[in-house]
Amino acid sequence: MPPIHNFSRSRRASLAALAASVAAPAVWAQQDRPIRIIVGFAPGSANDLIARDLARHMAESLKQPVIVENKPGAGGSLGTEAVAKAAPDGLTLGLGTSSQMVMNVALYQNLPFDVERDLRQIGLVGRTPLVLVGKAAGARTLKELIANARANPGQLSYGSGGIGSISHIVGEAFARAADIRLNHVPYKGNGPAMADLAGGHVDMVFDGIITAQPMAQQGRVRLLAFGGKQRNAAIPDVPTFAEQGLRDYDAYTWNCLFAPAKVADADITRLNQALNAALALPAMKERLARGGADNLGPSTPAQADAFGRKERERWVPFVRSLKLTIN
Repeated sequence: MPPIHNFSRSRRASLAALAASVAAPAVWAQQDRPIRIIVGFAPGSANDLIARDLARHMAESLKQPVIVENKPGAGGSLGTEAVAKAAPDGLTLGLGTSSQMVMNVALYQNLPFDVERDLRQIGLVGRTPLVLVGKAAGARTLKELIANARANPGQLSYGSGGIGSISHIVGEAFARAADIRLNHVPYKGNGPAMADLAGGHVDMVFDGIITAQPMAQQGRVRLLAFGGKQRNAAIPDVPTFAEQGLRDYDAYTWNCLFAPAKVADADITRLNQALNAALALPAMKERLARGGADNLGPSTPAQADAFGRKERERWVPFVRSLKLTIN
């Protein structure tokens, strides 16, 4: 057989066509297999609901089934690990949170994966500012709460969703920014913490608008400060922290879509396009807005990676300075 460089142009074209015809069925077979979006938290959580809406809209764009699988535990680390160790075929993705992509890097000493080495961002989803919620019979304003805390160091308490949770970390950051000492009371989730706040058993909790606003409307709690850069339309009477003197402080969590690090560029591009298309839909915009989240789409994988690195640079040293022990 003559060497391939001596083939005629027509024979080379025939070989290329044959190769394409052989490869095509494999590509279509891959697209018939479902994509999994792994959520590191329980069904019914805010992250789970976002993932299920994304899955439905991305499936329509990709012409491919997209399902959600929950792997709760260890602050989302079990779900993150499942993605990091999955085959890099573009069929296993994760809905990431700031807990998974940032906080856990500082909280856990021996994670079985490296966020930057083993994971690859597809794109950003949303950024959700949190609200400082006080008990109904407590301080009427943020300034009054801070004054009370300074007059009674360590006496005012704040509940959180558990040691190392977002509501814990932003609470510690708040105490440092306001130069006050607070008593931390961890719960097994923000739900129980908010229930105890409504009962007057703790003085404050950081929570999302979607759960805090109805309780405030019922008069069970009081909204004291919003963690965004500007006021939120759903709670327009609640001033930001910056408006009340804490100009360098904000409280928030965020979401992204990520994949194993070795997923092919073509698959990442295809998934990024589907994600951005989903985030552009009115239904998805409304879903995020209903939860008080700022829509971060459209974004590129490179922009999402840069966002995550910047967040780790900001928060990992702070979290490590707290010297928290995670059981």
